[in-house]
Amino acid sequence: MKYALLGYGVSGRGAEKLLKSRDISQVDIYDDTIKSYPSVSSCNFDKYDKVIVSPGIAPDKVNIPANKVTSEVEIAYENLSSEAKIVGVTGTNGKSTITYLTWQILQQIGAGAVYCGNIGRTFSKVAIEDDYDIYVVELSSYQIDLLKNFRMDAFCICNVTPDHLDRYRDIKSYAASKLAALKFVKAERSYLLDSPVFENFNISKSVNFIDPELKKFPVIKNDILDFGRFYADTRSYPLSGRHNLLNLAFAMCLADEVYGLQRDVSTVVSSLQPLEHRCEKFAESKGVKYINDSKSTNPESTMTALNALDGNVILLMGGRIKNADYSGTAKPINKVVKKLVLFGEAAGSLNRQLERYVDVEKLVCASLDEAIDIALLSAKSGDTVLLSPGCSSFDSFSNFEERGKYFKNRVNEKLKGCGLNV
Repeated sequence: MKYALLGYGVSGRGAEKLLKSRDISQVDIYDDTIKSYPSVSSCNFDKYDKVIVSPGIAPDKVNIPANKVTSEVEIAYENLSSEAKIVGVTGTNGKSTITYLTWQILQQIGAGAVYCGNIGRTFSKVAIEDDYDIYVVELSSYQIDLLKNFRMDAFCICNVTPDHLDRYRDIKSYAASKLAALKFVKAERSYLLDSPVFENFNISKSVNFIDPELKKFPVIKNDILDFGRFYADTRSYPLSGRHNLLNLAFAMCLADEVYGLQRDVSTVVSSLQPLEHRCEKFAESKGVKYINDSKSTNPESTMTALNALDGNVILLMGGRIKNADYSGTAKPINKVVKKLVLFGEAAGSLNRQLERYVDVEKLVCASLDEAIDIALLSAKSGDTVLLSPGCSSFDSFSNFEERGKYFKNRVNEKLKGCGLNV
């Protein structure tokens, strides 16, 4: 077998390592961003048995023969034991948290599980490091678009809101990309948010719907999240906000499908931990809380973060703007934000979009550094300084993780430099 590898990023490197572990050395690399490799457009696909396409490349844009297209996710799947179980998680916002929560629940109840995929460690990397019983895989819509040979024992779409509209025609085509994964799932083992986004689709596979109000399934009453066969007291659940109750609901349903939950599982829930960069409270000093939500790369995720807070928020928002409407953020901003600090490449555009809708004090600055300085000088006891950018990080950082770590380090350094306890 001879492979072409299009795109030598994280997934491409993972795919190459897996192929080499199988003694497949005939792998030619093409990449448009690394000068030492030929460009993607120069690849002669007739020379190869399979073409591994990185998620950032749309195969229809480079005219790859459909029978040759494969992906890092598929070659990882082909490397697994037939007895291994796979849990798939996708959605616009919250999929990383659900992936991480599902893995934690499975670990605590005794399953040999691992999390991977779009969350950090590639599927191919964990597929060669050990034989796990259960693989909890976060899947982006781009990764789903490349699937042909795959199976999942449980799957969820936690939500679909406008995103990646530079690649998809509209939200309907974006939602269709997510729903395409249903054909790889065992019957009645899929969970979808009960959302108007899915109303006009003919969803043939039997699915279970999660009620966003938690009044139908599952039901929350007196802080007890009840699924019928099992339940949990959520008063000791460490993740705040209604959106994190929904994330928990999806995670518990997925864990139940592949391992089984019974009766009271409150002790499992109380020990769960949040992921870094997702509404992560990392410091508190002189009555001021500091929250890192760098994973927020679209307006809906910023709205979710604000809806989980009560008020007195100094919001840092900016980065590289997406093709999205930010006017919807005005309602939660007006409700809980006392000062809005806009930064980076998107600052001017965000200011223009929001100036007619937002009533709170707004400041426009060039960089995240300047935004942090303004926030620290402005914050008083009872305030919350929240980085929830609503934009990508690519104007100044390689990814949202780098941006979040930079924010945390700079805040901590500033607080310590002032002699404040963190």
